[in-house]
Amino acid sequence: MNSDLNKESVQGGRDAHARRILIADDEPNIQTMVRMCLSTEGYELTVVSDGRAALDAVRRLSPDLLLLDLSMPVMDGMSVLRELHGQRAIPGVRVVVMTAHGSVRNAVQAIRLGASDFLEKPFRPEDLRISVASVLEESPMDGGDRLENYDDVLKSVRGALRAGKLNAAESLLMRAGTIADMDPGFLNLAGVVHEAHGRPQSAKRFYQKALASDAAYQPAIQNLGRLTVIERGGVSDSPVSLGDHASVLSGNV
Repeated sequence: MNSDLNKESVQGGRDAHARRILIADDEPNIQTMVRMCLSTEGYELTVVSDGRAALDAVRRLSPDLLLLDLSMPVMDGMSVLRELHGQRAIPGVRVVVMTAHGSVRNAVQAIRLGASDFLEKPFRPEDLRISVASVLEESPMDGGDRLENYDDVLKSVRGALRAGKLNAAESLLMRAGTIADMDPGFLNLAGVVHEAHGRPQSAKRFYQKALASDAAYQPAIQNLGRLTVIERGGVSDSPVSLGDHASVLSGNV
C-alpha cells in the first residue's frame, strides 16, 4: 500500500453503507480542516498528498467522491482529471475540485473534464459540507450526460439565484462556461455570483468583461453602475439584473 495513503473509518469500524471520500491535497492544514469538517457526517475518509497517489487510490478504492486540489506535487489535479476523463475507468466517482483564489478559469476547465463542483480556497466548512452532500446526491454522470444547451444552463443558473441556491448557481455557471465562457450573459451572471459571495472586486471585473464583449449589454451596465455606487458609499435602488426578461433580484445581492 502507498505510504502516503492515510485511511480512517469514521465513528469506529467501517460502515458498509458509508460513502467513501478521497481527499487529495498536499497542505496539512487543508487535510485537517476537511477531515474535521466531514468526520461527523458518517463518511469513510482517505487522505493522499499528491496527484499520483490520488489516481492510484481512485483506481484501488473506487470512492464515491474525490475532493481534488488542483495544485499538488508529482501530478497536479488537472492531470488527474484528464487521466480519469480519458480512461473513464471509474464510472461512479464524482469529483469536487478545490482551487486557490483567482483560479476560476481552471475550475471551468475542471468542469469540462467531468468535475461536478468546485470550491474556491479559502472556503468555509459549511460550504464544504453543502457541496459534498449535494454532489453525492447526484447520479453519477459522464461528460456526455451533462447539460449541453447553453440557454438552458443559463436559465437554470438564474432559477437557482432566484431561489437563493448560491452553490447550485455557481456549479451550474461553471458548466455554462464550458460552452461559451466569453458570452456577456455568462460573464454578467459570473459577476452576480461573485457579488453574492461578497467579492465585489471580482464581480466588477466580470461585469467589465461582459461589457468588453458587448459594450451595449444592459444587464452588465446596470450591475456595474449599481456596484460602483455602492463601492463609493452610496445607496442604489437599482435591482440586480440576471439578463432575462424577468431577470431582477430586488435589492442588493
